[in-house]
Amino acid sequence: MKILIIGASGMIAQECIKELSKAGNELRLFSRGIKAENYPNHEVAPGDVLKKSDLERAINGCDAIHNTINTPDEALAVQNIVAIAKLKNIQRISYVSGATVSKENSWFTMVGNKYKAEQLLKLNGIPYMIFRPTWFMESLDMMIQNGKANVMGKQPLKLHWISSKDFAKQLSKAYAIEASINREFYSYGPEKLTLKEALEQYIKVKHPSINKVANAPFGLLKIIAFITRNKELKNIIPMFEYFEKTKEVGISDDTNNLLGTPSITLSDWLTQ
Repeated sequence: MKILIIGASGMIAQECIKELSKAGNELRLFSRGIKAENYPNHEVAPGDVLKKSDLERAINGCDAIHNTINTPDEALAVQNIVAIAKLKNIQRISYVSGATVSKENSWFTMVGNKYKAEQLLKLNGIPYMIFRPTWFMESLDMMIQNGKANVMGKQPLKLHWISSKDFAKQLSKAYAIEASINREFYSYGPEKLTLKEALEQYIKVKHPSINKVANAPFGLLKIIAFITRNKELKNIIPMFEYFEKTKEVGISDDTNNLLGTPSITLSDWLTQ
């Protein structure tokens, strides 16, 4: 298939590009800041997913669309994608959602946008594949700021951390079989760790100069954000408050049986 990768310059998309290409698919890579010199073996189409003219040019001539963006305007972006896809004879759309996305959790804005995007895909008539991965191992680096490792809140819940490589293998397998059409897949890694446990393993290998992982209470963080007028900190606190209380929704047995079982542990990933 010729697959358009929307959000192709993102962290998680890189392994997906490798696996889909290895499986024989032709790829067109779409993102705002993407540069052709970084992807010499693929067609590159710079553009904004919220601009219908950019999106129409990118979709033209493709058979399928893989949407891996993460933005506050996600539902609007999917709405644009679906509208144009209907006119362009797209055969399949895949979408990266999240492990806690459900109607019950849609009160939280980020999750509500993803839930709305899922519903748009289910009702548009084009064959779809919805992936609900848990936290990616690659996201651990975002917890390192100014030479320190920080966890917001207590974060007691254990998560099935998954590598983008294992996820990409499942995605590629899904594109290769008809049984994956109009399905939802929970993509979970082989072991469960709290955010602090995962970050402690991460700094031991990647940042040995950092001695410990600090836990900052939300009350203190809110005061700091207010005093320093740090909008980024203020905006990210609600997300960690949400994940402190919200478990992964589904189970991954059906996904593993159909698309293969993820095998890369955090220790494996760190040594690789």
